[in-house]
Amino acid sequence: MFILVMPLLLATAAGPASPILKPVQPNDNLQAAGHLDGGVLRVRLFADVGTWRPEGARGPARNVAAFGEEGADPATPGPLIRAREGTAVIVSLRNALASELRVWGLCSKPDPCDPVPIAVGESREIRFTLNTAGTYHYWGSTSGQTIAARARPDTQLGGAIVVDPRDGAVRDRIFVVSIFDSPGAVAVSSPDALFAINGRSWPNTERLHYAVGDIARWRVVNLSWDQHAMHLHGFFFRVESTGDGAVDRPLTPAQTRTVVTEAIPSGRTFTLAWSPERAGNWLFHCHMVGHMSAAPDAAHPDHGAADGSAGMAGLVLGITVTGGETPPAPAAAPARRLSLVLRQEPNRYGTHSGYRVDVEGADAPRLDPGPVPGPVLVLRRGEPVEITIVNRLTEATSIHWHGIELDSYFDGVPGFGGGPGRIAPAVLPGQSFVAKFAPPRAGTFIYHTHSHDEAQLAGGLYGALIVLEPGERYDPATDHLVVIGLNGVLVRGEREPFALNGRAMPAPIAMRAGVANRLRLINITPNNVALTASVLRQFDAIEWTPVAKDGATLPPDQRHPRNARQLVSVGETYDFEIPAGRPGTLWLEIRRGNGEWVLQAPLEIR
Repeated sequence: MFILVMPLLLATAAGPASPILKPVQPNDNLQAAGHLDGGVLRVRLFADVGTWRPEGARGPARNVAAFGEEGADPATPGPLIRAREGTAVIVSLRNALASELRVWGLCSKPDPCDPVPIAVGESREIRFTLNTAGTYHYWGSTSGQTIAARARPDTQLGGAIVVDPRDGAVRDRIFVVSIFDSPGAVAVSSPDALFAINGRSWPNTERLHYAVGDIARWRVVNLSWDQHAMHLHGFFFRVESTGDGAVDRPLTPAQTRTVVTEAIPSGRTFTLAWSPERAGNWLFHCHMVGHMSAAPDAAHPDHGAADGSAGMAGLVLGITVTGGETPPAPAAAPARRLSLVLRQEPNRYGTHSGYRVDVEGADAPRLDPGPVPGPVLVLRRGEPVEITIVNRLTEATSIHWHGIELDSYFDGVPGFGGGPGRIAPAVLPGQSFVAKFAPPRAGTFIYHTHSHDEAQLAGGLYGALIVLEPGERYDPATDHLVVIGLNGVLVRGEREPFALNGRAMPAPIAMRAGVANRLRLINITPNNVALTASVLRQFDAIEWTPVAKDGATLPPDQRHPRNARQLVSVGETYDFEIPAGRPGTLWLEIRRGNGEWVLQAPLEIR
């Protein structure tokens, strides 16, 4: 079907009837489409092919199908349909494409929603009611495929639907994620891959501005074929609802998640709220390296712009927080000082370099005698630290303290972190940088490179960071880290070199019998968003009790025993308590989202 549809769309682009295509405009979702008259929202839409430039005028152009509002250019995402609960909607949709169009999502919720077919050159009137408050979406296809399987020309056919409560809307923002690429493509190796939030790719994405103490409320809609792990720097956010486009499920106070990273599958939505507590520049981005980085080249001249040598691109939003002058803090204990020394080992992986982190000035246990992962940094809540990053590589780098609430200048984003007159530099070869912070909460965190060269992350510039309560002691006999990463470079056509605590064939993890053991799970792979961890006794999952997510301790209502199975997306950490057990062997298994086995480690209870 793709072979048939693609020429038809290109014929529309190149045929004599359309010698010059309209531009496909980015849509910031600030203005709702249509007009409201007598309680009825009337929206006039069309679908056509246009030229999209998500990286700006100098970036690549792609001919894509997109929706638009009559009288305006096509847009990606498509026009926003938004009104209060109970509003009747009449959508008139004209198909200017060269193929039949099928449209999903233009219906009352949560009723079953069959696709609406619209023949070439025809228009359809679609009537429905916005009868349930929440975040939804509509989308189209010329091939009849699902969102996760649409061919490249169709990938921008979609938009958001927001139903506000009857008593009025709160101030919020809507961010629609899209990708131009073939379903299942390896994004980092596809030269045509384009990644966008509201139709733009970093550094052209919108820059958001807040003041300290504001409440930011966002709706995130994933209309791309891939999953994403959306990560906020410097602050925790509350996930308040999740949806699948047909049903939006508000979370009760007992269900609300406090996180720094939230996974969102294809076709799903979630809403979040957070409050900036410190001034500075911050990021909200997909944590998949392939979705938020690319090297500058002739086709992508603006990659790397406005962010020094970090090489950011794609699914990245920049946030500037102002105000909130902090009064001088009372005299604190002297800062604890240590060094993180980064080394490069040529030809560790064939002709490719490997990387190694060593800690000097502190006792930092390694999970494996080899170079990967880096040593475990053990800090204490409220204790100030000064960590000197010493770069003995042949290339620039930086270290991000993932999940730690700290000053933006020390956050590890070179060329962007900090504020006016004080922008964080990259750590150049032979140079050093001192990161200063005092962790405000105990939990499981990560340190890792934030130079967007996948080889640095895959090759070993990452490690676990544990923050303990004052007076607490880290006891690896009952407190167990499971760091899932790569140990080597990803070569096109080959399988990922997965490693659990640095090994493709993981060493046994010794657990103490007769007492509860803590298991801290970390996924710091570059791109594997759908890894699931399970703990089995023979063939059946045991029960464990969730304790924390991303370093935030769970409330009592969420700490109940359940089956030991958890999806751990990129950049997420989970803490679980495994109950006291008799001597024997449990099995920790890691599988992909499709169920494919990846890694297995014995948990030996002694």
